[in-house]
Amino acid sequence: MHSIQTRLFLMLTATGIALVLVATVLYQLSVERSMQDYLTERERHRVQEVSERLAEYRAGGGRWPRSEHEWHRRGPGTPPRVPRYLLVLDQHRTPIYGDFDLNPDDLTLVPIQQGDQMFGWVGYPQRTAPIQDAIDRQFRAQQLRTLGLTTGITLLLALLGSWLLSRYLVRPITAIASMSRQMARGDFASRLPTDRRDELGALSRDINHLASSLDKAARARDRWLADISHELRTPLAILQGEIEALVDGIRPADPKRLASLHHEILHLRRLIDDLHDLALADAGTLRYQMATVDFAELVDEQADLFEPRFRERHITLQREINAPLLMDGDATRLRQLLANLLANSAKYTDEGGKARLRLRGHTGAGGQRWLELVLDDSAPGVPEDALPRLFDHLFRAETASRNRALGGSGLGLSLARRIVEAHGGTIDASASPLGGVRMTVSLPASA
Repeated sequence: MHSIQTRLFLMLTATGIALVLVATVLYQLSVERSMQDYLTERERHRVQEVSERLAEYRAGGGRWPRSEHEWHRRGPGTPPRVPRYLLVLDQHRTPIYGDFDLNPDDLTLVPIQQGDQMFGWVGYPQRTAPIQDAIDRQFRAQQLRTLGLTTGITLLLALLGSWLLSRYLVRPITAIASMSRQMARGDFASRLPTDRRDELGALSRDINHLASSLDKAARARDRWLADISHELRTPLAILQGEIEALVDGIRPADPKRLASLHHEILHLRRLIDDLHDLALADAGTLRYQMATVDFAELVDEQADLFEPRFRERHITLQREINAPLLMDGDATRLRQLLANLLANSAKYTDEGGKARLRLRGHTGAGGQRWLELVLDDSAPGVPEDALPRLFDHLFRAETASRNRALGGSGLGLSLARRIVEAHGGTIDASASPLGGVRMTVSLPASA
């Protein structure tokens, strides 16, 4: 199997050789034709000179010789020399000297004339004049040698250019193939040069972008697996320790110990459920039963359910809800979204703080109606650089209060974003004017 560089080299070489040979043939034909035109024109001038000398001879009183001997005689009053391959005719077009085998009808005739007085004709063959002169033959041979040398040099240059061009074109393809093999082995660190400005350069940039994306995905996968292992290890370690203590009789199996075990089991169950739902959402297979729902009613319902949690931590929950506000959505998933947001606020806001829940409708660009839910809470806040990462899997902002000590799977906001996106909306985190975090959810309203 030939490599693409070999095939490209052979194709370019064949094309170059064909072009050089065609150019050589055309140049040779042009040289031959130009030389024949030159010889024909030179012959015409020679015949014209013979015609003029014969006209001067006759105008000076000379007569046409009666024999061939008289044509060749030299001296005063003799006719000028006439080459044997020409045919001289008198004014009646009767041949009187030259090659009598020639047919006057096949000749090009030049008049022997001075003024209005016609003395006869000089004829020469109409065929292409043969190369008879030694100097002409030498010139023609020199042209052929020069053409052969030029053709050979051009063919060598065509071979060299084809080789260099094939290397130039194939080098990025070879690099891309090598990088693809590295990527197939899981090595995403290599990058291709992107200094070219052609399609191969664009392909190299796309491959680099793909490698960067795969590298980020691989790192996220490793981090995701490590975080999941850590999240599962903690409740399992607690359960193992508690159960071993009960089995060994170190601790009594009283209702308090059993309630602690039950709490850890529920925490583990919630974590597994969140992981399952998030995996389905990432795969795009989390099911949604869409129907027209009153989002304001769902917000009020969830706020009522979480009101005791806020009171338990002495947090004031204010509501500003305009009802009714209709939208197309899955009521179960929307309740899950609201529960995650309210649970985070109730869990991470300092005791004695404040939370504010607002829901309103507004008209956006293009006349689209939107429902905007804003949940603000008081301190502690989240560093500005950590706000965009709140929706990453298993991410928690490590502040004084918003940390792992308060529990939680770190998956609630990730799942909330998937639910919002599945409904065609957006969710953002920003600093709250109350000192904590503001969550803003925008969802399309029913038409």
